[in-house]
Amino acid sequence: MTFDFTHKSMDFQVIPEKIYGSWPSHEIRVKLDSHLPIIFCVSSFALYWFVLVPIVFPATKPTTKKSIARAETWRDVHNFSLFVYSGFTCFATLYYLWSENQLFDWHAILCTPVEGTWLRPLSVAFTFSKMVEWLDTMFIVWLGKHPPKFLHKYHHATTFWLFCYVMNMPGAEKFGMLLNGGVHFLMYSHYWRSWPKAFVPLITGLQITQLATVIYTWYANPGECPNASFATAKVDLPFEFNMPYTMVPVFLLLFLKFFINRFVLGKSKGSIKKKGGDDKNK
Repeated sequence: MTFDFTHKSMDFQVIPEKIYGSWPSHEIRVKLDSHLPIIFCVSSFALYWFVLVPIVFPATKPTTKKSIARAETWRDVHNFSLFVYSGFTCFATLYYLWSENQLFDWHAILCTPVEGTWLRPLSVAFTFSKMVEWLDTMFIVWLGKHPPKFLHKYHHATTFWLFCYVMNMPGAEKFGMLLNGGVHFLMYSHYWRSWPKAFVPLITGLQITQLATVIYTWYANPGECPNASFATAKVDLPFEFNMPYTMVPVFLLLFLKFFINRFVLGKSKGSIKKKGGDDKNK
């Protein structure tokens, strides 16, 4: 079985083959071929950036005390649900890597395929959860004191797209669920019930560490697995391979700027927001 690194032949194995015994895996896949994935990703970006954020969310903003209280309750439900779900994804991936003897084996993490295992449907679900995270923006518009800033909007507009690419290489896919799931586990815990101020920098610090790690993993994955179908991706598929570099390094630089301004230079949260920093409910 091969898994080509290209949006033209990207396919998501929703149900592992072993669940149905000898049933051929290609019969139980949701296969996206032609240019459908890239069109889907661009459409999701446009929907979020040009429709939901400037039009739908403001138009549905609650105005009465009762509706505002209801929105606050739903925000708590949303944050708690993603807190639990992100933790489940992180620890399930951790268990998978441990049970498959990959946890401390860099080569195995990067080169052992995900296809045919229960980690693939978990990965697909985690990717689509990035659309659920758009509700973060809705609650900022509805209940926040400041409109969502560039980092927040660019992050949410591109993360679904990014994770569709991430599923093309095993290392990036596994680290995506493990590290992003872990950071979001902590982050949504803080959104649900605020942490003591002394511990808040930990979340941003781990976010920065996660982003730096996945950038390196993406770069190293083809070279670490010379016999894989994606081994020549850097040369043969420059568009697909370089696309994530238009997203993750932007997140990294902006999170570094935010961390330095707030936790190193000690600038107030309000002043950071005025200069384009992020909102708590990012």
